Amino acid sequence: MDSLARPPKAKHEEKNKTPYMKFAEFLRKYRVLVLSVFGAAVLAVLGVGIGTAIKSSNLKASTAGLEKLDAAYETYQGEQDKTKKADLEKALLSQADEAAKKWKRSYAGLKALTYKAKIEESKQDWAAAEKDWLALVEAAPDSYLAPVGLQGAAVAAEEQGAPDRASAAYKKLVEGYGDKTIGLPHAYFALGRLAEQSKDYAAALSSYQKVSSTWPDSDWTKLATDRILFMKSRGLTK
Repeated sequence: MDSLARPPKAKHEEKNKTPYMKFAEFLRKYRVLVLSVFGAAVLAVLGVGIGTAIKSSNLKASTAGLEKLDAAYETYQGEQDKTKKADLEKALLSQADEAAKKWKRSYAGLKALTYKAKIEESKQDWAAAEKDWLALVEAAPDSYLAPVGLQGAAVAAEEQGAPDRASAAYKKLVEGYGDKTIGLPHAYFALGRLAEQSKDYAAALSSYQKVSSTWPDSDWTKLATDRILFMKSRGLTK
């Protein structure tokens, strides 16, 4: 008999082992490996569960925060007493700033930046308004609010006497959000006006013609047409 062969008794015992006994023996033999794999699986499941719980918790918190912010802004808008309005404004700006930082890329955070920028515009704090509008765009470039932010930033830049920054914002708007915003006629008209101011009449004509040919019923079309006629009457275009 081969010396390496199992004794008849051992073979008999192996044959009579139940599936449960074999599984128990496997666990004993490879318990470290099995426990490691099981532990990793548990951690993975817990990680998904915790991540989902955190997202759900954050969504609830940001939604509740936005509701408070909306209510505060509505109260601020309706206040007629200047002293009370100033106090409400201070509190609202602080609340909006906190929300924007806490929920940076959520809808609540974006709406908070919008409220901040609108208040700053009403105070003609154009530098702060431009900063917050651009912060909105940076936080969520794919959001439907991003084009609104670019238009706001462009207007704020113009108010500060910075036509280059305004043009850059308008160009980013028309090039990146052409099919996502209703503000395109105004953006193209503004680009034409800024180009005309810098005496780039060819670029101005191109932008004005874009308005008149693409949006014939827009309120901006008449203004664009008037500028085209004016430049042609002065021999500024070929």
